[in-house]
Parts: sequence; structure tokens; C-alpha cells
Amino acid sequence: MQHKVELEELTPEAFAPYGKVIDLPTGAPSKSGEGWDCWSYIQMLEAEVPIGFGLVVTREREPVVAAMERHVSREELLLTFDREIIQPVACCADIDDPDESPDPLTTKCFRIKPGQAIVIGKGVWHSPAYSAEGVARYMFGIEKKQDKFGDEMIHPWVDFKNKDTVRFG
Repeated sequence: MQHKVELEELTPEAFAPYGKVIDLPTGAPSKSGEGWDCWSYIQMLEAEVPIGFGLVVTREREPVVAAMERHVSREELLLTFDREIIQPVACCADIDDPDESPDPLTTKCFRIKPGQAIVIGKGVWHSPAYSAEGVARYMFGIEKKQDKFGDEMIHPWVDFKNKDTVRFG
């Protein structure tokens, strides 16, 4: 079965079940100087070991998600560089269940604009981001350690329950 999901604007309230939002601040900076303003600690990433960073180049493709991954032992930072991206996410039902599959009924897809970022919560299911248009680049940051249920570098992708898919847009 294919489930239809509408695209959602990224807000802290809408994204709260999946993690945290980093957005351009609207309040006064915590520090400033000649020609610069700084907003310290607009969001936090919980880390116990060094954080590794990676770069993804994503191209326009069919807006269908069939599988996702999750990291039950760490959060993941995701920041778009140059273009809007779309990030599919799904809720984690049981962070201690190594056999859990992502549930298409909890899947949402968020638009992330340049200047915005997200911190994907521990256990939250997610697929690679999609480019909203053309070719987009985004960076991810995640603690460089093995996950509780194994090393996701081997084969992290888990199909949706019942081999369902999610179409967005």
C-alpha cells in the first residue's frame, strides 16, 4: 500500500516528535562586535564522543520512500547548504526493539530551507533527504560510535511495515 503525505513547513512545534529545529534567530544576539552578531547555543546536540561529519549530494527523484534508518544511541544534525531539501521522518515506537520497522502512518516530510537545520532525535526513523529542486547539498553530523544494535554503515535501511511506501508532495 502506498501512503500519501503532504509536505510540511519546518517549525519547532511540528518537528518536536522527531527532534529539534535550528533556525535563524529572531531575538537579540548574545554577543556582537564590529561587523558581526553571534547567537550562542541556539540548539544543543547531545554527544559523548567525537562527532563525524559527512556531505550528501541529493538530486531530484521520485518522491517515494520505501525504507528508513534510525540511530538509537545518538542524535544526528542535518544542515542544508544551498537549496531546499525535504526530510522524511517517522516516529520510533520502541527504541529498545532491535526488530522495529518504520511505520508509514507516523511519517511526515518537512521542508528545510537554507539557513535552517534539524537535530534528528535518537531512534527517529529517517531516509536520505530529497532535493526540492535540482541538485542540493547537505551536511550531516553524528557521533562517531557504533550504534546500540550494530553498525549502520553495513546496511542501515529497513523497509516499512508490510513493504508499504510513502509518497509525498
